[in-house]
Amino acid sequence: MTRAGIIFLCLIILNTAASVGYLIWWLIFKRDTDNRNQYVMHATIMLLCPIVGIMYFLFSFIKYRFIKIGNRDLSDVEFSKKRHIARVKADEARERNIVSIEEAILVSDKEKKRANMLNVLLGETDESYAAIALALDSDDSEVAHYAASFLQSKMDVFRENVRKTKYMIEELDIEDEECQKLVLKLIKYMNHMLRQNVFTKIEQIDYVAQMEQLCEMLFQNARSSLTEECYEALIGRVMELKEYEKSELWGNRFFEQYPRLLNPYKVRLKLYFETGNKEKFFEVFSQLKESSVAVDNKTLELIRMIQQ
Repeated sequence: MTRAGIIFLCLIILNTAASVGYLIWWLIFKRDTDNRNQYVMHATIMLLCPIVGIMYFLFSFIKYRFIKIGNRDLSDVEFSKKRHIARVKADEARERNIVSIEEAILVSDKEKKRANMLNVLLGETDESYAAIALALDSDDSEVAHYAASFLQSKMDVFRENVRKTKYMIEELDIEDEECQKLVLKLIKYMNHMLRQNVFTKIEQIDYVAQMEQLCEMLFQNARSSLTEECYEALIGRVMELKEYEKSELWGNRFFEQYPRLLNPYKVRLKLYFETGNKEKFFEVFSQLKESSVAVDNKTLELIRMIQQ
């Protein structure tokens, strides 16, 4: 056998030994059986691609561990520090059992910070997307990556669910009770996500407009099914975008349909307080005084504030 052949044979033997050793190390010594398929695939590639396979995985490990090349594609997530932060009532039972998101971010030790963040993301997070978005500004790139990946996956699920449900609605007759229930369910689902303000401004505006179209559909075709919660959800999202004309339109519609409830007065008082329209504020206040609707403390406090 020639010298070149001997060298080639030695490389093949060493490569095979390295591949088998890699597999034995992870499956027997490390006992990481959860990723068994991944390690078998790696070993197979290294075995079939002598030297090149080993060098590829070695370089990938070094790059992941020590080198950060390029930026993550987080264009779909809003990074602005001026982002609206939703305040949602905490679930006290759950909060006692896990580290809060803010505390998870503030931990100085990187390994603990990453572990805490993963524990938070693995818990019940449906009401915490806005708080999770705070981690996008973390000084630890891995924590920011965890948060961005999590939010991206949740937003993708939301987009797909909205698309599918709207398609189902289009296939039904809006005058059917089944269709009306589906529209109400979609409005509630969209509001749950949109009130946490994790989308970019353009996408937030688009989805709020879709919510308004759904409410308009019910208003024009099945007004009696348009609930108090639907009105409050839409007006709240529209006011966040400072689209005050639309807020006033739906506020008046809300009052016309539910004149004996307090919330139609409250949303209009809040609207005119926010826009500084004292004339219309006291006009609504007069309507409230003349009605038989009981006033709560928050509404009284709002009235006292503007009277001052």
